[in-house]
Amino acid sequence: RYALMPWSGDVNRTWGGLQSQPEIALQMGMQGLAYMHSDLGGFAGANLDDELYTRWLQYGVFQPIYRPHAQEDVASEPVFRENKTKQLAKESIELRYKLMPYNYNLAYINSTKGTPLMRPLFFEDSNPEFYTIASSYLWGKDFLITPILKPDVKEKVVHFPDNNVWLDLYTNEAFKGGQTKIVKTKENSIPTYVRAGAFIPMTKVVQSTKDYTFNNFDLHYYYDKFVDESEREFYNDDGLTNNAIEKEAYEILEFEFEREKRCLEFEFEAVIGKNYQSETKQFNLIIHNLEEETKRLKLSRKRIKEFYYNKETKTLTIPVTWNTSEEVELIIKLKK
Repeated sequence: RYALMPWSGDVNRTWGGLQSQPEIALQMGMQGLAYMHSDLGGFAGANLDDELYTRWLQYGVFQPIYRPHAQEDVASEPVFRENKTKQLAKESIELRYKLMPYNYNLAYINSTKGTPLMRPLFFEDSNPEFYTIASSYLWGKDFLITPILKPDVKEKVVHFPDNNVWLDLYTNEAFKGGQTKIVKTKENSIPTYVRAGAFIPMTKVVQSTKDYTFNNFDLHYYYDKFVDESEREFYNDDGLTNNAIEKEAYEILEFEFEREKRCLEFEFEAVIGKNYQSETKQFNLIIHNLEEETKRLKLSRKRIKEFYYNKETKTLTIPVTWNTSEEVELIIKLKK
């Protein structure tokens, strides 16, 4: 009946304070407290450590609540940091905003099924060896996260769950599941991977959640030639109506993919509650890790020529206008 969003207490503003946070959140999530989180940057103490602050905010992108908060000894807001740290914080905050459609759906799944937002790796089938691992975890179903919890880390061990291919969020580099790899770290991000076959909607960057809309977004599809079919659903409502599910004031957006020989087929359809006024969606479908070039495209049986393929990044971008009262089909014929 009542929501509970606990935090891990007035944690020290130290690397030791950060190191315990992922496991605390994972343990509490398994016990039904899915919104367990930490004060980003740490709360107590006069320690001004820009690297610690940056890594904590990068981890925070993939914890349930994103909130820098601290006692008065050191200000928690990025604006009081040096320019480089402010820029790195800005990148983390913007990514968090972009992920609002994905994260809102995680909240829906937790509300209806009790599934935690942060999930231990053993949520993946056929991975019993991960029962004792908390250094990597899943953010929802499709993100694999490995926080950086110590200073001056140049390399990081990443555990890739089996029966999947995982793509680097920033480079599209593919890693086969069922292995443990040592990867190079970067200053501006923590190791973050997306499951092949995942649809990840990302909104445009906004100044406030009040400005958020699921009507104009980028729909990222993480392609792998060994994934023949995939589907995902995303919940959406107006963000204001209480008990929107019970009132049928919502929509479920359904994205599907199927590969048939040299054809990639995408379908977009929506289940709309009887008391929800759905709006036309404008989005870019961005297909990652696509090495084959495109021969032709058809959107709702009409040939289209407006698309862009980037050979360097191996991404194909296609603008789509979608009236959600109708099913839309996109067929991509690949060159031999």
